[in-house]
Amino acid sequence: MLSHNNEAVFKATTINVSDPLIATIPRWHFSMLNDQQRNQAFFDAIDATDFTNKTVLDIGTGSGLLAMLIARKGARHVYTCELNPVVAAKAEEIIRINGLEHRITVINKLSTDMIPGEDIPRNIEIMISETVDCGFFGEGFGHALVHAKRELLSPDAVIIPESVKLNACLLSSQEVANLNCVYDDIFGLDVSAFNSFQTAGYFPVRLQTWPHRLVSNTLEFYSADFKNEFVFDAHQELTFTADASALAHGIVFWFDLYLKKDTCLSNDPHNVRSHWMQAVQLFDCPIYVRKSHDYRISLNLSCDGVRFGKQLTTRLFENIAS
Repeated sequence: MLSHNNEAVFKATTINVSDPLIATIPRWHFSMLNDQQRNQAFFDAIDATDFTNKTVLDIGTGSGLLAMLIARKGARHVYTCELNPVVAAKAEEIIRINGLEHRITVINKLSTDMIPGEDIPRNIEIMISETVDCGFFGEGFGHALVHAKRELLSPDAVIIPESVKLNACLLSSQEVANLNCVYDDIFGLDVSAFNSFQTAGYFPVRLQTWPHRLVSNTLEFYSADFKNEFVFDAHQELTFTADASALAHGIVFWFDLYLKKDTCLSNDPHNVRSHWMQAVQLFDCPIYVRKSHDYRISLNLSCDGVRFGKQLTTRLFENIAS
């Protein structure tokens, strides 16, 4: 990217990859690389970490940006893994263009398939990863971190990010609900069978794009400190208190990801600068909630993701969906 009169000017490049292969590369790579908030947060976290003469594992290479920032900070060597072979090859090219190919090794594997002592050295001293989606677990961060702590890292390894908090709130928005359902009747024609294609779990939504109301308290429903013992496991009932009388269509949730104690990335509904959207899971049926009343819903959380129940109950567990 060049600069002209303080405006971004993007430099064109020749595409040598066939169109079918390009189609395998998620488009969010571009919004992620242009997310200045994200870039600055990782730059600050890397700058605040002592990488001198350390071996580093970067899970999820992408463009190779984080690996290159770390190599510039004096790491002995950075091992970075990327499952998509096209992206892995492009990362190697970018690393070579920046003259860092002798400090960084790109491995075309999932981190969970890597063998210590063969693919990478044993007892890696620092790990960094941002393989999270809007609902945190969707890109495999949970499985990768648990495996790395057990198989790849030294017992006192530094982990970036350091911790996470997950938050949720009841959501009222017919417009958002319409993103995952169709009406029974359109011009006298029944197309309701198309609803069999609905997303059962959560899906990404840029809430600020649509009319909506957050109609309950914000509830922190999970937290973990990756430096200490933790488990990605929660099976419980959550209680929300409605702060407005409204039709609740589902739950919106988001993460606060602490790269360092004072460096946080969040996709909360008010953050319009983040490339990460919010995660929304709809109820089977919209439910009218009354201000100051308590409502419960089940939560199942694991490395595979976050799943809420499909309907609310009152505090006395009386079904109010009817």
